Amino acid sequence: MPRPRKQVTRSFSACWTCRRRRVKCSGAGLPCKQCKKCRLECEGYSIQLVWVDQKTGTYPPFSRRSMDFEQTWRGWPSFSDDHLQRLIEEMDSVDLPIADHSLPLSPFTVFHSTKQADPSILDRPTAKKPDLNLQDFASSTDSSQSESPPTPYIEAFCSLLRPLTPTIYDCLSSSRDEATIFHHYVTWIAPIMIPVDSTNNPWKSVYPSTALQDSSPASRALYHAIIAQSAFNLANLYKENRQIHHQKQSVALEHYGASLRELSQTLSCTKEAEYNACAATLYTLMISEGQARDSVAWRSHFHGAGSFVTQFVRQKPWAQSTHSWVISQSIALSFEISQTGNAKPHNRSPITEILFEGVALRRNFGYTIGASCDVLRIISSTRLFMERIAHGDVPENLWIIVQSYIAELLPENDAQCAIDLDIPERENIVKLLPRTEQFRFLDCLHLRLFRTAALIYIYQAILKVPPRGVSKYVRSVLLDAMTFIHIRGGAISMWPVFIAATEATDEADQQIVEHWLAVSSQLGIPNRLVAGTVIRQIWHDRAQEALAKGVEPDQVVLDWKAVQQRLGVDLLLL
Repeated sequence: MPRPRKQVTRSFSACWTCRRRRVKCSGAGLPCKQCKKCRLECEGYSIQLVWVDQKTGTYPPFSRRSMDFEQTWRGWPSFSDDHLQRLIEEMDSVDLPIADHSLPLSPFTVFHSTKQADPSILDRPTAKKPDLNLQDFASSTDSSQSESPPTPYIEAFCSLLRPLTPTIYDCLSSSRDEATIFHHYVTWIAPIMIPVDSTNNPWKSVYPSTALQDSSPASRALYHAIIAQSAFNLANLYKENRQIHHQKQSVALEHYGASLRELSQTLSCTKEAEYNACAATLYTLMISEGQARDSVAWRSHFHGAGSFVTQFVRQKPWAQSTHSWVISQSIALSFEISQTGNAKPHNRSPITEILFEGVALRRNFGYTIGASCDVLRIISSTRLFMERIAHGDVPENLWIIVQSYIAELLPENDAQCAIDLDIPERENIVKLLPRTEQFRFLDCLHLRLFRTAALIYIYQAILKVPPRGVSKYVRSVLLDAMTFIHIRGGAISMWPVFIAATEATDEADQQIVEHWLAVSSQLGIPNRLVAGTVIRQIWHDRAQEALAKGVEPDQVVLDWKAVQQRLGVDLLLL
C-alpha cells in the first residue's frame, strides 16, 4: 500500500533563500530565523517581477511574489461608498477640465475604459520621468544585451505603460529582444518626442496601444515601424560599439522593411477602422527617416500621408475619435513645421487643407510640440505669404497683416500664462516646486519660447531683417531653452531653437547654441548633429560675407534654407 503524500501548505511570504532550499521560513526578520540558524545569506522578501511567456503563460520557478492586503494598500486612503461611486463615474466622463495638473490620480485609472480618454484629461505628471542622462541610460541598456530583460526593466515598463490598454501585456512579441526594444521606445524615445513628458504623452499610450490592439496588417505595420525607430535609435546611441551598432541597425532595417510590406497590403483598401494604425505608421516611418536615419527620404512619407489622408475627407476620423485626433494632429504639425525648411516653394497642400483646419479646432492643438494653436496658425500663414512673395504675388494688405502678427507675438501681449517666467534665480526656485507646478512652468516656458521664435521667423522670412534687429529675441529663445533643458533634461522642440540659432551672431549666443547641440547630440538622433553642421555653416558664410562687404556679421541677411540646400541636407525640424 503506497504511503500517502504529505500535504504541504505553500507560502508566498518566505524569503528567497528558503524558497530555493524548499525549507520552512519564519517569514520575518532579515535575516530570517532559518537563514540565521544555518548561517546563510538571507536574500530577503523583495518583489521580483519576471517575464511571462506569451504562448504558454509560464514563468521561471521561484519568481512569483504576492503581498497581503494590508501591505498592498498601505499608505492609501480609505474611501467611502459614495466617494468610490464618484470615482468610478469619473472614469467615463469626457468633460473633465483640460490640462489640469492638479487633479489627483484616481485609483481606477489603472483599469481600461471602453471610452478613449482625451490626452489632455490625462495631463498629469508621471510618478518619475527617466532623466535624459546617458550614464544612467548606458548602465541600463548594457543589460539589454543579456538573455532577458532585468527586473528594473520590467518594473519600469509596467509603471510607464499604465495608460495603455491591457492588451499590451498580452500582445508583445514573444521575442525578448523585441520586447526590450519596445521597452526602449516607451522609456527613452517617448519622453524625447514631447517637450513636457507627462501622462498625456501619446508615444507612451496612443501609438503603442494602436500597434498592439489587434493582428491586422495595419497594426503590425505600426508595430514594426515602432521597433524600427527604436532600434535605429539604439544603433545611434551605440555608435562607438561597432558590434552592437551594426546588430541594432540590422534589426531596424529588417523591421523597417517589414513595416513597409505590411503597410502596402492595407493602404490601397484601408478601412476607416484602420485609419489610426496606417496614419501612425506613416508618421513613425517619417520620423525614423528624418530623425533616426538622417535621411532626405522622409518627405516621401509625407507625400504618402497626404495621399492617404485625402481618402478620408468625408469620414473625417480625426473628428470622431481622440486617438485619431492625436495622430492626425501629429501629421498636421509635422507638415507645417517641416515646410518652413523647404527651399522649394509649395502651395497649400491637401494635408493643410484637410487636417490643419480640422484638428486645430481643439484648444490643446500643438501640445505635442509645445506650441499653441494661435502661434502655429501664424507660422503657417507666414510660410504661405513667403511662398506667394517668392512667386511675385505680394498681397496689398501684407504689412497690416504682418503688423498684427508681430503685435500678437510680442512678449508683453502674452496673456496665456499666469506664471512669472522671469523670477530671479528661476531655475533653482522651479526645481524646489512641486512636480505639478514644475510642469505648469515648463509648459508656459516652452510656449513662450515658440512664440518668440515665431516672431524671429516673421522678421526673417518676410521682412528680411538682419540679425541685429532680432538679437534680443534670439537671446530670449536661447536663455529660455537653457532654462528648460537644465530643469527638464533636454527634450525640447528643435524648430524654435534652430530658428534662433540661424540668427545668432553674438559669441555668447553661439556658445549657448553649442551647449544645446551638445545636449541634443546625446539623444541618439542624428539629424540634431546635422542641424549643428548647418548652423555652423550659416555662421561661417555670414562671417565671410560680412568680411567681404566690410560690415559686421549681424548686418548680413542670409537665407538658411539656401545653405541647407547647398549642403544637400533636408532637415526635419521636429
